[in-house]
Amino acid sequence: MLTPPVIYAELAAARTAGQFGFAGYNFDQLAWAIAYAVSAWLKTAGVTLRGVAVGTAGVGTINVPASKLLLAPNPSLVISGLQSAGMNGPLSVSLGTVVAIGLAKAVTTYGQYAGGVAGVGVGGDVSKAATVNAPSLISQLKVFMASILGPGAASAQMATGLGTGIAALALTLTGVGNVVGSPSLVSASGQSTSVVV
Repeated sequence: MLTPPVIYAELAAARTAGQFGFAGYNFDQLAWAIAYAVSAWLKTAGVTLRGVAVGTAGVGTINVPASKLLLAPNPSLVISGLQSAGMNGPLSVSLGTVVAIGLAKAVTTYGQYAGGVAGVGVGGDVSKAATVNAPSLISQLKVFMASILGPGAASAQMATGLGTGIAALALTLTGVGNVVGSPSLVSASGQSTSVVV
């Protein structure tokens, strides 16, 4: 599961991925704020997935333990989000790189999804992010950054840039999983609707 400690660990592991390596207390606090915000956002259906399932006819659900999420590291999306909020320069490029790589590793290593499948009782599912709630993520980032880092002149600007960029990154999320439910002998395809767990 994508808990704050899991997300923080991957952000900390990626701290040297950018042009400027991040270290020290301030980076740790920012990484924890991002970890708490992203975890809370995902748990409140910040991302929804839609998928196509094939197998046998029926009604099923995604088998969560066998599901897998995939998120490619794409720093340009997070960097663009930061730039859209007015954060330019080499440090924002490094921050966007670290966040994209850390989140992609966390999601790909630990991410799973759950949901219902209409039309298929047993089979396989391939899903893709359908919606992301960027305003909700920005709000979560503002709350956690203020509580962990304290007030700052650039805090809201950074939260807006990170939220915009992380939401764009989340739109590239895909998932593969098994469908379990009522079996039959009739082949069928159907649609799934899921959330990240």
